[in-house]
Amino acid sequence: MNRFILAKSAGLLLLVMLAAAALFVAINRTRRHEPLTCVAGDAEARAEAIIPATLVNRYFDARRIKFGIGDAAIDGWTSLGDAMVTGGRAWLRTTYNASPNYYSLVTNRYFQTSSLAYVPVGVRPGAALEIREGEPVYRLWQRLSQKHPGGVMVEGYLQMQTLHTIAIARPAFNGLPIATHTPFYYTEPMESANDTWVYLVGIAAQLSDTHWWRDSDALKRLVPRAQMSDADGVAEVLWLRAAPSNFDKPPPVDTVSAVGQLVGSSTIAHGWLHLYPVHRVTECVDAYVR
Repeated sequence: MNRFILAKSAGLLLLVMLAAAALFVAINRTRRHEPLTCVAGDAEARAEAIIPATLVNRYFDARRIKFGIGDAAIDGWTSLGDAMVTGGRAWLRTTYNASPNYYSLVTNRYFQTSSLAYVPVGVRPGAALEIREGEPVYRLWQRLSQKHPGGVMVEGYLQMQTLHTIAIARPAFNGLPIATHTPFYYTEPMESANDTWVYLVGIAAQLSDTHWWRDSDALKRLVPRAQMSDADGVAEVLWLRAAPSNFDKPPPVDTVSAVGQLVGSSTIAHGWLHLYPVHRVTECVDAYVR
């Protein structure tokens, strides 16, 4: 009788162990298939205007990135500015004040960065969002952050009723924190337009909730809290010369007139965004130029 009980107990224990192993495999398989959100560099170092030592001589290939947002430099760190990456190119306004192209749009396949959050090539969007009525940008960020408190990266085309953008005008690599030295870095006036099209890359999350941000290691790696003020999102936009001819692809170079950081008081008339919810954040090396 005792032998029977022992055998039965051992069988039950074996079944429990097998079930646990199967669950572990299933969870890890699911995690492997969750889309990655990649980071390069250090968002907090960017906020402190410090270039991580590991990136001083590191170059990135924009063709290995689906889209991203952060900062970038082209032809040297003296051009470092707010930037987006899309269509196999980095886009920014050069902050090199000795250049004849100072504060103008520059774009290139290869670039440097101190901090970039990006979606790798091959990742499909988790959902799409059509904006049918006029909506202030800050309300769009609120709506997205409520649904995706842990973060969602977005990209797509928007027709703007009113568009306001700003851009950093001095390179942030001198150790002067951006948040406490805003007048030093943002010396150029805000730019505005009505009834114009843009291509947008951004991140929405509950960043106005300091406690949520502080407890989320993923959000800290994606965007510095100091950059966000009271907003729940940040985006860079490419100003387009006309309505896009293909809504499924990033804009060609000759259709873009400028780049800038989207101001929350801008108003959207209509548009489409692809949503990429943040599941796993990891430092990726696939975009390195070796």
